[in-house]
Amino acid sequence: MPTVRLVPSTYYLSNSSYLSVSNASNMYANTDSTTHATVTNSRTSTSSYYIYVRGFNFDAVPSGAVVSGFTVKIKCNYSGGYSQAMYLYDGTSTSFGSSDSISSTVKTHTFSCSHSWEDVVAAGSDFGIRINCRRSSRNTTSYVYIYGAEIEVTYTIPVYHSVTINNSTSATVTASEANPLEGTDVTIRSNTLSGITVKDNNVDVTSQFTEQQDTGASYSVENVGSYGFTLNSSTGYYVSNNKGVDKSASVCRVDFHVPVSATITFTFINYAEQGYDFGVFGNIDTALNNNYYAAGSSGATISDSSYKLACNTSSHNTSYAQTLTYDMAAGDHSIWVKYSKDDASASNNDTLQFKVAITLDEPFTPGTFYEYTISNITADHVIVVTQSGSTTTLYFKQNGSWVAASKVYKKINGSWVQQSDLSNVFDSGTNYVKG
Repeated sequence: MPTVRLVPSTYYLSNSSYLSVSNASNMYANTDSTTHATVTNSRTSTSSYYIYVRGFNFDAVPSGAVVSGFTVKIKCNYSGGYSQAMYLYDGTSTSFGSSDSISSTVKTHTFSCSHSWEDVVAAGSDFGIRINCRRSSRNTTSYVYIYGAEIEVTYTIPVYHSVTINNSTSATVTASEANPLEGTDVTIRSNTLSGITVKDNNVDVTSQFTEQQDTGASYSVENVGSYGFTLNSSTGYYVSNNKGVDKSASVCRVDFHVPVSATITFTFINYAEQGYDFGVFGNIDTALNNNYYAAGSSGATISDSSYKLACNTSSHNTSYAQTLTYDMAAGDHSIWVKYSKDDASASNNDTLQFKVAITLDEPFTPGTFYEYTISNITADHVIVVTQSGSTTTLYFKQNGSWVAASKVYKKINGSWVQQSDLSNVFDSGTNYVKG
């Protein structure tokens, strides 16, 4: 997979009267640089200030890329100051994660980011690295040396192929995905095979359809690990089982069957110790681990690398119900749900509660249907559905009844030539005979 390195472009000083920077451009190189910028704290005091390196060039990640991982690094050291921890920040107040402490030895530090790549990009130019600059004594000038910062991003560029259906019959024929990712499978579904022929890129695939039975959309909740969720029959909500249990996680997998593409709606109530005890909803067909999220300096740190929503903010920590929706392709899929409790304390309801609703994107009648799968998509596909054996037929009236001609010939340059394109066989200057 390709990798790109993003570098910062600017910085912010918490106090420009006492902090100064020389050779600032050296901060904007990658961590292999051998030169550095120098941050000087000139105040005769042990007050703590900081430099905030930011403005990473997120546009260097190609448009449409799917980021599989990223690592934030900075190469630095100090003299004449305290060993101070470094943090990732969104602006100057919201921590995104921390690294080990800066020391007098030149070292490349790697950060543990507690947020997703989408959150980092959303922070934009406010996302950066904050380094404290504090004197060890009022009479000792302190320096921080920054050799460069970077975000190393690993990504893939997805390739999609179109699947189109040209249907000239009354039979209902659908595809599970109109633009599938290369290498994935696509299912073509028909409500009947009676009287139709289906061709995939001009190859007759009618015989490859298999008969299936479908009773319609459904879901079930399967608990995972030591704790799980229990249905409250009076409210209709599934409720996490680890209320009041520190260092624990309630995890379940919601299994879905949808006969056609559908919208999945979770109605949920997440009302707990804000930022420390909260629910997480996974991405479709991507598992969450069974571990709780341990407390960090400004909240619990999420250990799952992929998820759709973490309810660790004030906007999601409420006593009233909210909704979360997914677009789900036809077939069998799963969504994992977790409620994590950190090392100590609890507040409010101390639970995650959720309901599930399925809304089909098109009408579906339970019963018999037929499926054909295009495996490992590598090119565009055109599915053509016509009536079985449908051709243009020429009829003659014989003894009061219409009789279909089995063959039609046209005289060309003195020779009779059998015709296949009957719809265009006639013209006003030609005589036709039965024979």
